[in-house]
Amino acid sequence: MKVVKVSAANNTLSDPGAAVWNGIPGEAVPLAPAPVALTRDVSAFLTLSADHGRVRSVQVAALHNGEAIALRLSWAVAEPSDAIRDLDQFVDGAAALFPLARDANAMTMGAAGKPTNAWYWKAGKQDPYDVIAEGFGTTDRRTAEATGLSVSAGYAGGRWQVIFRRPLSGAGNSITFVPGKSTAIAFAVWEGRNRDRSGRKSVSGEFMPLHVGT
Repeated sequence: MKVVKVSAANNTLSDPGAAVWNGIPGEAVPLAPAPVALTRDVSAFLTLSADHGRVRSVQVAALHNGEAIALRLSWAVAEPSDAIRDLDQFVDGAAALFPLARDANAMTMGAAGKPTNAWYWKAGKQDPYDVIAEGFGTTDRRTAEATGLSVSAGYAGGRWQVIFRRPLSGAGNSITFVPGKSTAIAFAVWEGRNRDRSGRKSVSGEFMPLHVGT
């Protein structure tokens, strides 16, 4: 997957209708139900899940302007879930995950001493979370304000479209993107109406290469 270099203002990168997105090659990334058996040490209840992960594909495109990077995720869901009105309700969500250590594992969100960095959006929330994790049950959520991460999201025509935007240089221990260099990326999607939350989700599997163009 490639992050395409464009000439555009930062705010334009977050506009799904902006002409700058026209012709940007996207990639259909297959998704599968998360392997909840891996969470046994954290939640024995979660390992009993057998009906999660109905979203089976996410369309991804990425670009940068030399200062900021934008990542656009789009996927189909018959009816959006963007508000919680009772205890048994959940909302849609999406995340992009990056390794902060060369051999970090995407399926477990890293491990002790092998951290990962996630951008996490939940429907109904104005701001996303910037997350650091070293395995299941270790997530440290930082506010968008602290890391410069922003999101724009909308549902139309049976699809969610979510655009994450953040400076190329990461604050603190967040991922940093360098034009001409490569890192890696993985994805997760939650369908609220299917009671997806936490480890109940659709995932893309292990990390795939992500090259930042010049």
